[in-house]
Amino acid sequence: MSEKKFDFSIIMDENETSTPSDIWGDIPIKPDRKGPKTIAVMIFIGGLLILFQAYSDFTANGLEDVPDSEVERLLETPNSQSETPITPEQYQQFHDDARDSGGYLIRSIGLFISGSLVLFGSVNLFRLLSSGPKIATLGAGIGFVSGLYGSHLIRVASDDNLGGALLLTYEIFTYLCGTCMFLCGAFSALPLINARARAALDDHKNNQYQSTDTVIADESE
Repeated sequence: MSEKKFDFSIIMDENETSTPSDIWGDIPIKPDRKGPKTIAVMIFIGGLLILFQAYSDFTANGLEDVPDSEVERLLETPNSQSETPITPEQYQQFHDDARDSGGYLIRSIGLFISGSLVLFGSVNLFRLLSSGPKIATLGAGIGFVSGLYGSHLIRVASDDNLGGALLLTYEIFTYLCGTCMFLCGAFSALPLINARARAALDDHKNNQYQSTDTVIADESE
């Protein structure tokens, strides 16, 4: 039985490394156009909710006094669960302190800017424009900062005048506002992180450039 010998020759270029720089370079990434559009619809709804809260804060900031019927409705449930009920005068004082601190105004202005940017960004994202998630993420960041700061000022006013379940409600609302804006920002930034979604945005941008070049070429002819 004869022995087979194999000769192996390895030719390496000194300028090339043994490990390729991008091992995924030859694997095509299929663009996902459905995912970004679904996210666009979700953050569009979120933008509408942000604008609704901004309008509510702006309305509260313009009230000299909360109507007595509204105060009674707001205090009915907390007072039924507390041994020391909150009087209408205490709630009116809380409203005055919250308004004088600028909490309502800061939150309304910040959330109005945030909601507008989120809506505009969601429309661009639905059109698969790369600027969409960037604008929406910026809007969510503005809403996060202004929402937390405004809610903090309102919570400080509630600490000085309220108690029981109603005090806990305003404290929870502060964390809830921050959490909602963080989630909105995370969803807005997702198309920039996900490779397939980013490929869809880049693919759409390349198609736009190709269409523009085609129109220019046709006009030159």
